[in-house]
Amino acid sequence: MKTMNLLWIACLIHLSLTAQEDVTIGKYRKFESKILGGEFTYLEHLPEGYEKSDKSYPVVFMMNGQNIAQFANDGATLDNLAGERIPDMILIGISNTGVAGNYWACPNDSGYVKGGSTFSAFLKDELIPGIRKNYRTNGYQILAGQSNAGLFVMYAFLFSPYLFNAYAIASPMFGWCPDFFLNKTRSFFKDNPGIRKKLYISYGDLDYVQVFNHMNNFKEALEQSPAGLEWRVDLIGNTGHVPYSTLNNALLFFFSGCTMTAERKKLGVPEIKAHFEALSEEYGFTVNPKPGVLLDMAFDLGDEQKTDQAIGIMNYLIGLYPDSEVNYYCLGRLLQKSGDIESAKANYNKALSINPGHEPSKAAINKLNKLKDQQ
Repeated sequence: MKTMNLLWIACLIHLSLTAQEDVTIGKYRKFESKILGGEFTYLEHLPEGYEKSDKSYPVVFMMNGQNIAQFANDGATLDNLAGERIPDMILIGISNTGVAGNYWACPNDSGYVKGGSTFSAFLKDELIPGIRKNYRTNGYQILAGQSNAGLFVMYAFLFSPYLFNAYAIASPMFGWCPDFFLNKTRSFFKDNPGIRKKLYISYGDLDYVQVFNHMNNFKEALEQSPAGLEWRVDLIGNTGHVPYSTLNNALLFFFSGCTMTAERKKLGVPEIKAHFEALSEEYGFTVNPKPGVLLDMAFDLGDEQKTDQAIGIMNYLIGLYPDSEVNYYCLGRLLQKSGDIESAKANYNKALSINPGHEPSKAAINKLNKLKDQQ
């Protein structure tokens, strides 16, 4: 057991050698909007490794992107969850200031929703096409909003449901126009029995009365939704308006199947493959288990002396993520432990072909060569 633990420490020692860099949470981008009639600003936050990859990504469109604390929170949420629990994603923070602030999600006395259709048209005809043109996106889109902007997210769900796959709302201010949203939600469900979307709403137990006093009625409306709508409403304890855990909880709900739970970790490689193939079909883009999770599984199997199973997991991992010298090195150590010295050397050399400066692989080859010379 002690030997195996030292093996994994050697595999991961490179993590402590990363260079220090300035911390950046996002970049501002601007363009002229014909629909809104002026300059529009948004913030981008890209997933780790975006510049070096050719992958395409889902996009989270976040309302109130001018709120830097909220944007930083949501960006950190994506980064943290992407390590093990959800696919990597792009975050676009919509700055609802200036011309982008001229929208509202409640009707006036005549029933007209001021700016709602205009802002929806802006999303559909300008912002979303622009993001697809300038970033590698895969078509899966999430709209997230808070408070009054959360009302617009609900409005977008009810009036433009084709634009987004999932919706995350923190503390929607239903109290401004409760009958409008209740009635429209009920009629929407009757008119769209085949809808297949995901909806997550949170609010705090210390929230505004415009939120708290209307949520039970809205939950009753959701309980009459078609089976294809996956929804959840969470009351967050000891929390006021706009719980900061909203996007975290929403993404874990939307992508619950991506988590390698304790039960899923007991599956063999064929079963894991089948599970993620089914998820990929559901989401409409390729979903794979995260490399760190598979590496941990191999570590655990190695510690349990289940070397053959650990080798199987490592081969699966390398098939999904073939560009990591660490993965080849760790596979080499497992193969060496199993007695397959030539295959172990081949993997150490593969690690060095990716990173000629990978010291653990150099040391492993040198040690094997010395042992051979002594024989």
